[in-house]
Amino acid sequence: MKNKFLLFVSMSITIIISITSCGLKTGYLKYEGKGNEIIVSERIKEFMKENESPSIVLKVPKTEQKSTESDLNNYIYSAIEKELALAGFNVKDRGLYNEIVGKADAIDYNELKKLTKTDLILELVNIDREIKYVTNVLYTKDGEERYYEDYHFDRYGAVIEFKITIIENNQYGGSYTFNYNPCENINKDKCICQVGYKKLPNKAYPHLNMCNVDNEIEKYDLVERNVLEEFVRDGVKKMIAEIKK
Repeated sequence: MKNKFLLFVSMSITIIISITSCGLKTGYLKYEGKGNEIIVSERIKEFMKENESPSIVLKVPKTEQKSTESDLNNYIYSAIEKELALAGFNVKDRGLYNEIVGKADAIDYNELKKLTKTDLILELVNIDREIKYVTNVLYTKDGEERYYEDYHFDRYGAVIEFKITIIENNQYGGSYTFNYNPCENINKDKCICQVGYKKLPNKAYPHLNMCNVDNEIEKYDLVERNVLEEFVRDGVKKMIAEIKK
């Protein structure tokens, strides 16, 4: 009788383990991050010490567009200008600036300073929200690595690049590149960093939304708007901190 009982217990444990191991589990992604590149000229540091609240204009990639025209990146431009204003800069209207520059066939920087009453140009050289990160490794909640030959997990990061010019005499103020790295560290709270997998059979679900597994499979194509805006504003803060040192 005792042997039968032990056999029953053993079989029950085996069944429970089997059911558990076959169930959908949540894994976590991690990507190696790209660093920032910050090049600050000594002249911009001197200029900021001499000018407590300098005037500045944001020059965007499509300079022919007025500030009131429709642009998918308008919320990014506004976020940049808000951070500049919060830091004490006198932010000039970029639409008016572009209009003045557009009407002139040729204009030197000293004349531009007089016409626009602007001290600095912050040029948004590039913004790209489609930087693909790829891995075929996921991590379990215990930190175990699970490698897959047949699956890969794609997420998107972003990069933003700035250049500062002191308008008077066209002086270089520095170049600043900031990278947004998705899932740079294992983050168990972010849906975008979670991925579904099963132990038996050994299978992964690269695009399953683990925050709501009843939903259909979805792909994370781009960096979300609120995440990108926060990333951009953080980059502007870092840039301002560097030029004010």
